[in-house]
Amino acid sequence: MAWKPDKTLGLGVGLVVVLVIIGMEAFLLQSMLDQPPGLNLYVMALLFVLSVPLLVLWLYWYYGLVTLRYTMDRDALVIACGASRYVVPMDAIQRVVRGDEVAISQGFRGVGWPGYLMGSLRLRELGLMLVASTEPVERQLIIVTERMCYGVSPRQPEQFIADLAARQALGPLHPVEQAVTYVSFVAAPVWRDRWFWGAVILAFVANAALFGLIALRYPALPERLPLHYDAQGVVDRVGFKSGLIVVPTIGALAWMANGLLGTILHGRERLAAYVLAGMGVLLQVVLWVAALNIMGY
Repeated sequence: MAWKPDKTLGLGVGLVVVLVIIGMEAFLLQSMLDQPPGLNLYVMALLFVLSVPLLVLWLYWYYGLVTLRYTMDRDALVIACGASRYVVPMDAIQRVVRGDEVAISQGFRGVGWPGYLMGSLRLRELGLMLVASTEPVERQLIIVTERMCYGVSPRQPEQFIADLAARQALGPLHPVEQAVTYVSFVAAPVWRDRWFWGAVILAFVANAALFGLIALRYPALPERLPLHYDAQGVVDRVGFKSGLIVVPTIGALAWMANGLLGTILHGRERLAAYVLAGMGVLLQVVLWVAALNIMGY
């Protein structure tokens, strides 16, 4: 049987935040179209780029709230939230405690807004508690096991407790392990590889900084710049300064391609993913040298 919490407040607040982020992105995009090349355009573009992963992350959290539910049978209570599933064997549940009967020893850590809490905290006598709820702790039901506790907020708590007790009384049909599981995409080791993401982030910072330097210097640059030199160091191609933007743009496209391909290959060919990430950093260095030469540094 599936039990769902009251999601009305959380869904409303979360949707407002989503609309605010989208509105901010629309404003930045419109402002960018009205700006000449320079530092103001760069700042707006950078804010727009940074807002995109923020929107994706918030939508992922929002999806967690949309899918939050508690299901139980004779074997286990399963707390499903987005890409994660907390499996609690029925024979591991010692008792159910109401949230207003416990004291918190370490505050909440995780994702939260009015009407949604997904994370963990510590209780003074019961230890670690994983929270997947739409209510504050004092209005939650706390499922107590020997290993940890779980904070839930079914819409009909009394019936939930009665249903849980009835299924425990029947006894389990199959052995179940107490665990946290994730969908394969979220559980992929690439998301926990600090070296890979360190290189990806370093390449992004280098590329963003190059865009910033060009934006800062752009108004003062002459209209025509030497864009290429031959083997003897003699200028063999001159062009408008707008062509300078192509240099970091190549870096940005390569960063996206290498990052995406490296993420895909990481599970099967980790070395190839590292090579792609490293090449992304090296390319940014090469583009920095090229841009500095063009600008006469």
